[in-house]
Amino acid sequence: PGSEKFIYENLNLKINSGEKVAIVGHNGAGKTTLVKLISRFYQVNEGEILVNGINVNDIKIDSLYKNLGVMFQDFNTYSQLTAKENIIMGNPSVEIDEERIIDSAKNADALSMIEDLPNKFETVLSEKFKGGVRLSTGQWQKLAIARFFYKNAPLAIFDEPTAAIDAVSEYNIFNKIYEFFTGKTVIIISHRFSTVRNADRIIVV
Repeated sequence: PGSEKFIYENLNLKINSGEKVAIVGHNGAGKTTLVKLISRFYQVNEGEILVNGINVNDIKIDSLYKNLGVMFQDFNTYSQLTAKENIIMGNPSVEIDEERIIDSAKNADALSMIEDLPNKFETVLSEKFKGGVRLSTGQWQKLAIARFFYKNAPLAIFDEPTAAIDAVSEYNIFNKIYEFFTGKTVIIISHRFSTVRNADRIIVV
């Protein structure tokens, strides 16, 4: 805001439906800005962003967010809720599906972590509550990814989703992402080659 400097100029990018695209580039190159433009958190000064040929600004916001899942580096944590409720927050408007909750946790490599909690899925995620447990940053990140699997949006965007997660878990999670989101459009921002190498296309910003 208030800056005279453009983040992007003369950018022409087409992402096909069902394509898995990775975006890489140095810090400050504008990767997260691009995601926020696609998500309509920001609006372009010039030019346009089209989704299936429709200007993103002309799409009803409820319709856009119903079909869009975005996980930023600064994801939400709901420490006053249980592990189960944290996952359900990915799609709270649909009927609760217990099997889908477990599958989402499994895909996010979070199931064993949850099973180790005192009350498993019913554990409140704060030490301020009786029987509650405070998670580490990496554990919260896994839970946020589980929430993302639960949403199951046709357009999925991951902005550095595994920055605080160990390499083995990251490998497992991204194998599940590429497998689970078959036929859906996926945009991944990452600095790690292991994360992006299986994408259909790698875009350098």
